[in-house]
Amino acid sequence: AEPQAVALQCRVGTGPWQPCRLEVEDMGLHWLLRIGEQRIEFRHSGDGAVRMQKGSGPWQPVTATWQPDTSLCWDGVCAKGNLPLD
Repeated sequence: AEPQAVALQCRVGTGPWQPCRLEVEDMGLHWLLRIGEQRIEFRHSGDGAVRMQKGSGPWQPVTATWQPDTSLCWDGVCAKGNLPLD
């Protein structure tokens, strides 16, 4: 099946908000963000733990937190818009 793709706004660290694309590979379990040339992949283990991989870097555990501006952040990588994560 084609991954579901959603246009969002993303921010990395203290950088500016910019257009990005969320691609859902497996709803709630595996998704990735494409921010310009950057690819950031996420995997959810099913027991509450989420891991993030930036490009070809190492997988690292991250914590998802909702922000007052309704964006969802994973340790410095934030996305806002119509997030289809559940």
